[in-house]
Amino acid sequence: MTRSKKLAPVVQHVEKNEEQALQAVAFSQRQLTLQQDRLQQLIEYKLEYAERHVNGSAQSYSAVQFQEFNRFLVQLDDTIGRQQQVVSLAQHEVDVKRQKWKLTRTRSDAMHKVVDRLQDDEQKLVHKAEQKTMDEISLRFSIKTSI
Repeated sequence: MTRSKKLAPVVQHVEKNEEQALQAVAFSQRQLTLQQDRLQQLIEYKLEYAERHVNGSAQSYSAVQFQEFNRFLVQLDDTIGRQQQVVSLAQHEVDVKRQKWKLTRTRSDAMHKVVDRLQDDEQKLVHKAEQKTMDEISLRFSIKTSI
């Protein structure tokens, strides 16, 4: 068995790791998108709520109603702040997963280069052996024809 064929299980393992890392990046990216969408929904809801209560009604508010309105806006701001933190963490996770994938990709590329080089060397040896055989046959034929 050639050295390049002996490395086949290692190549498969490296490729499997790369695929898993790529899937992890894709999953993290989907989670990031989901969290960004949630953040955007919260921001839009806050703007709609504030606009509806400030511009949409001609009625006057009592002090209690105004306090409740402000309290709810503060709660929305807190929720938006927490969601921004969630988005930041999700972005960090994507970055970490992407770095891990790049590392596994580099390892995979390096392993493929090693195998390619071994296969080239093996092919050269086969070609050299074939050439040597052809030279010997040619030499024998020339010796027989000269006798």
